[in-house]
Amino acid sequence: MIAHVDLSEDELTTLIDRYCAVVTAQKGILVKVERWGKRRLAYLIKKQARGFYIMIDYAGESAMVNELERNLKIDDKILKFMTVLKDNAVDAGALQKEIEEAAEKTEKKEETKITAPTPPPTAVPDKSPEPMLAEIPQPVPEETQTDVKGGN
Repeated sequence: MIAHVDLSEDELTTLIDRYCAVVTAQKGILVKVERWGKRRLAYLIKKQARGFYIMIDYAGESAMVNELERNLKIDDKILKFMTVLKDNAVDAGALQKEIEEAAEKTEKKEETKITAPTPPPTAVPDKSPEPMLAEIPQPVPEETQTDVKGGN
């Protein structure tokens, strides 16, 4: 889905939580939620040139999808949304594995943000650059041509 770009971080979090609650209230399984960030739109949507992209991966029955889409259509904060059917038959084991992989990826992202060491500032040497002596071009002596007369 694409949300309005002018939403604050709190409003965006509330918006995402609301739609995750719709999925869980309708007995759906929430696999992962990815915030793709603010991006330029290919064309104007509701007079907006930019939007905040959000991807919600879930599994559920058609009634749950219909309810989620109904809520998305009503909300003015949502510029556009698209529902994509990945597979007709969903395997519970594969779905659980996908949920665990998504959780591991988010944990790794959080760890790298927290534990990423800041590089030490690079020391600039105090040496002043040595003056370079420019070579002065020497005048080139003109070569004189001698007339060579051949005798025959």
